[in-house]
Amino acid sequence: MLFRSDVLRGDLNFSAIGTVTYVDGDRVLLFGHPFFQSGGIRLPLSTASITTILGSLYTSFKLGVPGTPIGTATQDRRTAVAGRLGATPSLMPISVEVTGASPRPQSFRFEAIDDRNLLPQLVSAVALNSVLESGGSGLVQTIDWSLTVWSKGRALTLGDRVASEGPLAEVAGTLASPIRFLTSNPFTRFRPDSLAITLQVTAGRQVTTLRNARLLSPSVRPGGTARIAIEFERWRSGRETRTVEVEVPEDLPEGRYPLYLGGGLEADRFLATRLPARFRPVSFEDAWQRLAASRRSDALNLLLWGRASEVSRDGEDLPNLPGSATAVLAPAQLTGDRARRADWVLLRDQRVSDPGVVRGELMLDLVVDRRAP
Repeated sequence: MLFRSDVLRGDLNFSAIGTVTYVDGDRVLLFGHPFFQSGGIRLPLSTASITTILGSLYTSFKLGVPGTPIGTATQDRRTAVAGRLGATPSLMPISVEVTGASPRPQSFRFEAIDDRNLLPQLVSAVALNSVLESGGSGLVQTIDWSLTVWSKGRALTLGDRVASEGPLAEVAGTLASPIRFLTSNPFTRFRPDSLAITLQVTAGRQVTTLRNARLLSPSVRPGGTARIAIEFERWRSGRETRTVEVEVPEDLPEGRYPLYLGGGLEADRFLATRLPARFRPVSFEDAWQRLAASRRSDALNLLLWGRASEVSRDGEDLPNLPGSATAVLAPAQLTGDRARRADWVLLRDQRVSDPGVVRGELMLDLVVDRRAP
């Protein structure tokens, strides 16, 4: 007798067919070897049969088909897979919508197992195969993706734009990253209820590279507006100059302040060097919120910095505190995850949307002077 265990089913099927080792009432042992050696599992079991054998000097293999649902695999151990006959478990729904790869939008439906090791790979597989099935496999492409994770009645929606040498492979890997973090987080067992993915494919590589930037006035008053002329280079479209305005806080003391310009990934890397506590969640709720606030790649980030103390206390960022408050919230005698201190404060975090994936980074020196016009 043969049994089949499903990992992914729907418009794409991943499963394993193996022999039955032993049956004792409603209990069964399968395969005689591990599946993924994942420990406790919940995989649907069905009967199966082999239809043909394809011989090969390199490696022969069998082709099989599933039969009727018959039970649930509950243990995946080194010596065997164990399960019980009877009810079969439900799998997690995944929907994928693809536009732009073919004349008409394409919809795909899948069901996947809830396994923290396999789910990120399954998400990558369904995204990759959905675009390929829709006809979108070119290299000179831009792909906009969106991922919505539903869990316990609330939704986390993430999205970004990818334009690279291999955008489809990059999107598949990018979609897997937040799923891998959520399912492997150290705070709590995370069980998603469903996933929804949208992928929009556009011909051409929409990439914007920062080349130059200059302040249009030598100084600016507190509460004033700094105007910056930024030179961009569009992919295969030449260069253009764009003027961007940054508001300066009214209570900002006179002095020189670094003004950072960069794409989303570059801005996060730069931010992590100065305010690392913002990238270290202290709870699952904190991680959920920080993921929701992720920066997109199709935006220019302008970060105005100042030398001051910032405290991250229990996942909440408290910038520009007076010395007395800093001593209470993050005393020198306290260290660890609960309270962290930084020597920089982010005075202005401004994002300007752009049609392309913004790449590159630049730094300007902004002078704040009360006598400026």
